[in-house]
Amino acid sequence: MSPRLRAIAREPLVHFVLIGAALLLVDRWRGGGDEEAPPAGGAPAPAAAAQAGEPGAGPRQIVIDQDVRGPLAEALERVHGRPPTEAELDEAIARWIDEEVLYREGLARGLDRDDPSVRRRVADKMALVLEQQIVLPEPDEAELRAWFERRAEDWAEPERVDFTHVFVAGSGAEAEGRAAELLRRLEGGEPPDLLGDRFSGGRRYRGRKLADLAESFGPEFVEGLDRQPIGAWRLRRSRHGLHLVRVDRRREARAADFEAAALDVLKEWQDARRAEELAGRVRALRARWQVIER
Repeated sequence: MSPRLRAIAREPLVHFVLIGAALLLVDRWRGGGDEEAPPAGGAPAPAAAAQAGEPGAGPRQIVIDQDVRGPLAEALERVHGRPPTEAELDEAIARWIDEEVLYREGLARGLDRDDPSVRRRVADKMALVLEQQIVLPEPDEAELRAWFERRAEDWAEPERVDFTHVFVAGSGAEAEGRAAELLRRLEGGEPPDLLGDRFSGGRRYRGRKLADLAESFGPEFVEGLDRQPIGAWRLRRSRHGLHLVRVDRRREARAADFEAAALDVLKEWQDARRAEELAGRVRALRARWQVIER
């Protein structure tokens, strides 16, 4: 391959144009859809633009018309902040033709079928095209409230605690003795900052859910933590060792509030509906194909 072609093949624009063109080629191969997909980017997709307005153009013909020149000129204008000169546009068109030639020759040799990353990117791009076609209806408040009620626990605020701890590594008699001595000193008012062993998670925890603490430290660590008096030191055991724990603050659990979560509810409703609609459109495309297992 010549240095010029190697440079072209390395350009990101080549990859982008190839993907857009592959989408249109696959869509034509499948027989097309009921809806025409919008362009995936600023540059024209080669296979479609090359033959736009030219029904008689064959597979060995590359047609350069306004459907090719227009988007290329617009892209150059966005880059330079001014309309392109004739020379700049001619250079862009020449580069586009090289890309189109490489694309068609690559397809003819089946290169698109040998690269899982190309397959995945084209599939992702097709999913994006389908998703961009989805227009969701505007839900009324009753529908949103019903959807919210079925998932109210997702917006409920669990109890959270702030606490400080002094860590003692180990679990034997020596560790128990050290922990007892440290507890005596803490209860006597000694600051905790220079006491105990180093702990990778730090010394102070803020706004932690009990369920998350149970997952990180073990269920024994959180047992009774929700009832421990504020400011009091207690010995607690975890899967890491021994901890002298002082609860600094406790925030009570709160039930879900639709008004407070209304914007999040709307967004999650839209995301869920969009995912359902996209899955339905993919199933419709899949129905066009016969899957044979061997």
